[in-house]
Amino acid sequence: MRVRGSIISTLTLAMFVFVLGANAAVHVQRIGTPKEAAVDFDSAAQEATKMLCQYLKIDTTVPPGNEKLGAEYLASVLKQNGIEAQLYETAPNRSCVYARLKGTGKKKAVVLLNHIDVVPAVAADWKHPPFAGEIIDNDIWGRGALDMKGFGIIELEAMLMLKRQGVKLDRDIIFLGTPDEEVGGDFGARWITEKHPELFKDAEFLINEGSHIITGSDGKPKFWGVNFSEKNVLWLKLTSTGRAGHASMPIKDSATNRLARALEKLVSVYPMQVRSPQVVPDLKKISETKPEPLKGYYAGVVEDMKDESYISSIENDLMLSSMLVNTASLTVLKAGYKTNVIPGEASAEIDCRLLPGVEKDDFIAHVQKIIADPTIKISVLEWNVAGASDIQTDMLNAIKKVAAEESPGTPVRPVVVPWFTDSHWFRKLGLTCYGFEPFEVKPELLASMHGIDERIPVSVYSTGLRRFYKILRETVEAK
Repeated sequence: MRVRGSIISTLTLAMFVFVLGANAAVHVQRIGTPKEAAVDFDSAAQEATKMLCQYLKIDTTVPPGNEKLGAEYLASVLKQNGIEAQLYETAPNRSCVYARLKGTGKKKAVVLLNHIDVVPAVAADWKHPPFAGEIIDNDIWGRGALDMKGFGIIELEAMLMLKRQGVKLDRDIIFLGTPDEEVGGDFGARWITEKHPELFKDAEFLINEGSHIITGSDGKPKFWGVNFSEKNVLWLKLTSTGRAGHASMPIKDSATNRLARALEKLVSVYPMQVRSPQVVPDLKKISETKPEPLKGYYAGVVEDMKDESYISSIENDLMLSSMLVNTASLTVLKAGYKTNVIPGEASAEIDCRLLPGVEKDDFIAHVQKIIADPTIKISVLEWNVAGASDIQTDMLNAIKKVAAEESPGTPVRPVVVPWFTDSHWFRKLGLTCYGFEPFEVKPELLASMHGIDERIPVSVYSTGLRRFYKILRETVEAK
């Protein structure tokens, strides 16, 4: 992810006694409705946990990537379980893994998307080695445990469970692991959707990393957040040019001075205007699940955002404000090469995240108006439109049904998240894409994604597998 009732209460490595492969035993355990009567979730969770530990040992840090090693591991598990897997090399040592579990074809396929690459981890900063794949104090440790090797293995295990049980499927299930997500997806999701769109021509739904189950301060679930859209990514470069000279003789309108004045204006503006009416109805729906004063903030989204008390209140909540407004963050500054030389050029890079429906050119025009300096050139480094998916579908209904079973009284809400994932490449192919991971993850663990000491509790992981299996089965099983 670019910025991403316990089944087993105590689990240690000694408990992992099972056969990984097509002949893995499935024992009878009466859980839930008759549909799940033949499912041994404990054994499945043990298998998934063991696979995740093995997967975390494979260093797929990007750069350089080396995701081919991860793709080969996933392909080997699929093949051991009687599912043909194909590797697509997108660059040296970088591959996608693609596999399909066939159904009747009565309905369109579901894609289980996950990315193989992980962000860097400095071992010296971690309490435990980031690529050891260890279980310590009932937590699964390793870079990628949350983002997103952990959910990738849950997708894989759920697919294997359905195959082993011989569940009749009305939809094919496509498993897809991709490289390069953390740095844009050019050699991953973008590559495979542009080079091989035929692989997904019969697909309707895609589920990917995204929102989690949102909890309150008491740890109880408030709502299951399913992101149907993400903020669009616009990276801008502001370049100022001017006369170079000796620093002993200041130049009032030097490139650096003009850029500094422009940036001061830009960073002092909050919120960034150019609002999108598209997101307002959904935020109002989310407001129903929030306590005051958050309920009022969500419900009170207005077109002009002129209420100063409203703005100051949401500004103190980084997640809330990043969902409700367009943002612009100054990230890169470049100028000069020697302290006593006034450079002839200075530049800054700005990471802008725009609400769905906000157009690139409209936002750039707004930035130009703010800086009020026509001599500064604004160029586009990247522009990715996330798009939005329908929220009245069979898959979302399946999530709602499982939420009612697993967490009675907890609503399912569509959300717009401020980060960016690979889902947008598939929305361009017409797929309905959702970001949802059925975990309750505490804030300190969420902070470990892209941070230090990334890990997920075994109990949370096991519960997440059960929930996702039920969601997938509800979506694909022949009725």
